[in-house]
Amino acid sequence: MRTIIYKRVSTDDQADRGYSLQHQESVMRQYCEMNNYPIVNIYTEDFSGKDFNRPEWVKIINYLKKNRGEVDQILCLRWDRWSRNQYLALKEIKTLEKYGVLISTVEQPIDLSSPDSKVLLSLYLTLPEVENDKNSIRTTEGMRRSRIEGCWTGAAPRGYDNCKIDNKSTLIPNEAAPYIKECFERFALGIYSANEVRKYINGKKYSYKRGTFYLSKSTFYNTIRNIAYTGKIKVKAWKKEPEQIIVGRHPPIVSDVLFKRANDYLEGRVRNCDFKSEKSDLYPLKGFMRCSKHDRAITAYKCQSRNKTWHHYYLCTKPKCRRFRVDWAHEQIKNLLDKISFTAGMVKVYKSQLEALIDREDVTRKTEIKRLNESIENYGRRQLKLQNSFLDGDITSVDYNGMKSRIESEISEKKDQLSNLKSVKSPFKVYLNKTLPMIENLSQYWDEADGETKRKILGCIFKENFENFDFESCNQIFTPEIESILLASKVLRNDVNKKEVKNDLLSIMAPSPGLEPGTY
Repeated sequence: MRTIIYKRVSTDDQADRGYSLQHQESVMRQYCEMNNYPIVNIYTEDFSGKDFNRPEWVKIINYLKKNRGEVDQILCLRWDRWSRNQYLALKEIKTLEKYGVLISTVEQPIDLSSPDSKVLLSLYLTLPEVENDKNSIRTTEGMRRSRIEGCWTGAAPRGYDNCKIDNKSTLIPNEAAPYIKECFERFALGIYSANEVRKYINGKKYSYKRGTFYLSKSTFYNTIRNIAYTGKIKVKAWKKEPEQIIVGRHPPIVSDVLFKRANDYLEGRVRNCDFKSEKSDLYPLKGFMRCSKHDRAITAYKCQSRNKTWHHYYLCTKPKCRRFRVDWAHEQIKNLLDKISFTAGMVKVYKSQLEALIDREDVTRKTEIKRLNESIENYGRRQLKLQNSFLDGDITSVDYNGMKSRIESEISEKKDQLSNLKSVKSPFKVYLNKTLPMIENLSQYWDEADGETKRKILGCIFKENFENFDFESCNQIFTPEIESILLASKVLRNDVNKKEVKNDLLSIMAPSPGLEPGTY
């Protein structure tokens, strides 16, 4: 049988088990001589057996395609020298059958023409695969543990060299580190594109021991995104353990602030404009709006149209998401303020009637005041009776002093309760006398205010960020005072008699006990 000898080894196999290439070739040559098998060619592989994407194996397949009928079998030392993946190995056997080629081994011979041999073949292929999976898991766990301890595993990124300190793998900056830092510093200025910075650095033709410093496009982006340059190590998520950022043993090349700013520019989170000046006059709604689709805050920016006209927008930073023209958005807020101010003025018309209703319904507080007065009078009569008993000699001085002290304590406590109760004013009256006049002029305040004052006004109106400008169906976003005003506007719009309006306003606008002291 015309035979191709295929020998494969990985570094671990050669070091740990002694599967040397010379040994494999020697055994297979002797096997071919004993069986009078002519050797067509010998292929030597130094690659993992987890799949068939190997350089030498690809050459064998190409040779079989071009030279059909010239090879009868491919010979390996053992099945694990050929493959460590059962599924892919069975598929590859089918592929070889199309070319009329068998796959055989010296130490684990199998008659593939026999159906029973498939059981033994599966065993031979599965055991190496299981061993390979175990090795992979152990390697991953070991590398993860090393990274959690601050060690660096793998090849050093540009600007560092691999080294060991205290027998721990880590990194040390090399001659290219200043060039890496210059990339970050220049890009973080925000006035150059990534390609401009890359071409500038490459044009300097910096040299170090490995040659001229050069960055391709992909290498530049990966460099800016690599958190290792801040002295930290990213530990990927593994099973139920989350991803972590660990402070590494290696020294940083760039600071955290520089790294963040460069990445903000790279990801488009920062625009090339004046960031330090105050923008609240232009965009007072910024920080009060939220994108319902992406659940993120709405920002603001300006852009130039084709006719060189600048336009301002409130928008979500996600692409193809809705945006709002600033002038239109401000008009919607102005309409809301006009509505609030108008309603407050209308409610003020009913002020005296509402206060009269409150006074008439102030039964609970008046009853409690009456009860406290009667209680104080009762204790006063007891005190007088106690004094008479003491003067008549009916009780001793010790008993008199004890009972006197108790009665005086009760009287003092009742008087404090009475004083507090009399001093309590209806919060709704305060609301009518103080809050309503301010809300009545809210629209005027807005027109005359600067950006910072407008933001304070918005903070008094909205208790949470709003998603759109449909304020009719979103009362839950307003503070209790504004919410009561908007509910009152619905009452005033209804065509009902004056008495019903007053009663409805009283029930709607009175602050709830959970927010302020209860209304008496």
